[in-house]
Amino acid sequence: MQKVICLYGRPASGKTTQAEKFVQEFGWQQFGMGDRLRAEINSGSELGQQIKKYVEQGILITDEIMERVIKNTKINPQTPGIIFDGFPRILSQAKMLEKIIAESEFEFVGFFYLKVEVETALKRIAIRSAVTNRSDDTNQAAVQNRLDIFAEESVPLLEFYKNKNSLKEIDGEKSIEEVYSEIKKYL
Repeated sequence: MQKVICLYGRPASGKTTQAEKFVQEFGWQQFGMGDRLRAEINSGSELGQQIKKYVEQGILITDEIMERVIKNTKINPQTPGIIFDGFPRILSQAKMLEKIIAESEFEFVGFFYLKVEVETALKRIAIRSAVTNRSDDTNQAAVQNRLDIFAEESVPLLEFYKNKNSLKEIDGEKSIEEVYSEIKKYL
C-alpha cells in the first residue's frame, strides 16, 4: 500500500526541499503543485494559459483547474509513497484529496505543517528569487498576496486536519536536516 503525506506551509517554508529529500532517499513520487502548475504554463496549453492568469496575480487557482492538473498526473504504482508538496492549500482541496485517497489503495500518513514566521518566508523568497528568477517570487505584490491568502486560508485547513488527528506541526525554522528527521519520525 502506497503511503501519502502532504507538506504544507507558507511560501518558502521548505516544502519542496523536504519533498526532494524523500524522493532521493526513499524513491517516493513527488507531486509538487507549484512545479506542476509552472510546467503546465510553460507547455503553452489552454490550461496553462488559464493558470498563468492566476499565478501572475498571486491568487489561488480554482478547484476545477486543480482537479484537472491532478487528473493529468500519472501516479507510478511502483513507488512506496506520494508526497504532496504544497497541496492541498484550502479546505475544499483537502476534501477532494480525502476522496481520492478513500477511493484508492493509499494510506494517509499525515498533513505536515512546516511552520515558519513571515519574516523567514520573506528572506527565503528573496534568496530564492535571486537564484531562480521565478516571476512569482520577483513580483512583490504577488508575494504579499500569497502570504495574505495563506494567513486567511490556513486556519480552516489546519483545523480540518487537527480534527482528524492528522496534523503534524514541524518547526520549519530548524535546519533542513532537522526538519527532515522530524518528518521521518512519523513513517
